[in-house]
Amino acid sequence: MLSRKSNVRKGTTAFSIVCVFSWLAILAGSSPASADSPDWVQLSKNDDLAIFARTHPGCPIKELRAVGAIDAPNWVVKNVIDGVEDYPSFMPYTTKTKIIDRKLNQIISYLRLDPPFVGARDITVSVFSQTQKHEDGTTSYQVHWEPVNSLGPSPSPGVTRITLDQGSWSLEPADGGKKTIATYTILTDGGGGLPAFVINFANRQGVENLFSAIRKQIGVTKYSQSRPAD
Repeated sequence: MLSRKSNVRKGTTAFSIVCVFSWLAILAGSSPASADSPDWVQLSKNDDLAIFARTHPGCPIKELRAVGAIDAPNWVVKNVIDGVEDYPSFMPYTTKTKIIDRKLNQIISYLRLDPPFVGARDITVSVFSQTQKHEDGTTSYQVHWEPVNSLGPSPSPGVTRITLDQGSWSLEPADGGKKTIATYTILTDGGGGLPAFVINFANRQGVENLFSAIRKQIGVTKYSQSRPAD
């Protein structure tokens, strides 16, 4: 039997990675709640990132929300999010991605994760994007997602299928469009199989890892060469 310490370590490794990739699809029919809503409780805050959590009746997994500045125009950040093909090169433990369908404002893709200890995980997600033009010429981007496993590959033996994974990105322009205020919301159990307190702890780490990965990736030249289509 594994000790509680071992379970925490394994859960942290696996589910932090799940959160890193859960940004890829649409949460249909939902709208992001404000981080200053009374439903949200602040967990941490530093110069780079503020993290909030809220509970849902009947669900032991907490929904997380993170707000942080990214030192790049929001359309560059959007290009990083849209670049599903590149995830294996900069997202930890991602070994495979496959674009199933790409339209103007929608991407359906399959993701395979291979973190140590807990075994492989996979999911097919559908991402929808919306834009909003502002009077000063800048644009805001909204990205929402949900699982659509029926549109992807059939389950594979030994690979845990993720079924609870929904959330959103809001990318607002700041500093005259030179920077981004990014708000990320996620509710996922990463495929389950571990106690809720382990998943909640790991998901919080995953949010921090996600922002760190994006902040590094925005320096790749190709993401700043052209704006995403409206």
